[in-house]
Amino acid sequence: MICYKIHSLVEVRVGEAVRSHVRDSIEFQIGHFKTQEASSDGAAAFIRYEPYDRFQGADATEFHMVRGQSGRVLHAPDSRFAIVVNGSGFDVFTDTSEVLVNILIQVIALRRGMTFMHAAGWVDGLGRVTLAPGPGGVGKTALLSAGIMRHKARLLGDDLVLVGVGAKALSFPRAFVLKPYHRSQYPDHYPNAVSARRSCVAPVARFLKANMPFRGLIKDALRRVGRLEPAAVWLNHGFTGDEIYPVPVEKLFGAKCVAEGGEVDRVVYLERWDGSEFIKMAMTTRAVVARGMAVLQHEWVEYGRWFSQLGALELISMPDYFRALECAMTAACNRAEKWLVQVPASTTPEELESWFARNVGFDSMPG
Repeated sequence: MICYKIHSLVEVRVGEAVRSHVRDSIEFQIGHFKTQEASSDGAAAFIRYEPYDRFQGADATEFHMVRGQSGRVLHAPDSRFAIVVNGSGFDVFTDTSEVLVNILIQVIALRRGMTFMHAAGWVDGLGRVTLAPGPGGVGKTALLSAGIMRHKARLLGDDLVLVGVGAKALSFPRAFVLKPYHRSQYPDHYPNAVSARRSCVAPVARFLKANMPFRGLIKDALRRVGRLEPAAVWLNHGFTGDEIYPVPVEKLFGAKCVAEGGEVDRVVYLERWDGSEFIKMAMTTRAVVARGMAVLQHEWVEYGRWFSQLGALELISMPDYFRALECAMTAACNRAEKWLVQVPASTTPEELESWFARNVGFDSMPG
């Protein structure tokens, strides 16, 4: 069994018989929290993963394309996964990694007054936390990297950070996903060239993927035999996907780059705009929370269908979920200094770092 303990909030246990692509997906999301053995004190809730074939449940209710039992079971036979409530946590039976483990962690964390925020986060030398939420591609990773490499900051996360009650922030690091625009920042870690075979085959593969006859029938057949996920991974990342490369944060920044957590001192919401100048203005807690909730849910939009199915079958309470999400983000941000920074669309990572260092600062002193 593989075990991951996310602070004191939740423990994820993955059975040895779970398929390799499912294990790889979980490892990518929460690999930093891997432990040698499972806890026995019962303090944390559990998410347990097992192969789909081990699922045993009597279906009673139908909702759109899934079946289940109200308050207890969600079963999607065509996708070969099922989720069963196990007291304070969940048992997940799956041959596909499409069930995002972070959403189940989120549901459990909210019971402790904590939530994910889609943000870069770091701890400065005084132990204070800066959070930089915002949509993808705005420059969060560039700022975090600059803070760690040149401003003595320690990492909490570049994509997700746990925040909540008591203005607390807890680390949630994962491997950095390097993309073509990161090549100049990480020349030693981004491959120098794409293989000739891939560069030639990729355009053809993309065309075939978009125009393949009987596409739906082929997907259904692969899903029934449990091979849809590995086939999609091979196609998307082997030939037609973007040139992306996950690199462990410790490899980029060193063995001691990750901090445990700290008190939220500043929240700097980043957004791109069409102007030519940086604009910095104060934000209210309400505005930060509203945008933070929207950005987080947007990041998980591909999993929105089954998340809504969990609510329809009452495995989670949707009204309680959003109320708890708002309360946790408010508790995290209420006492913090809050800024909106509008970043010109043409800004380079180096220009963003320079402006941020002068006008906001990478430490906890007011900018």
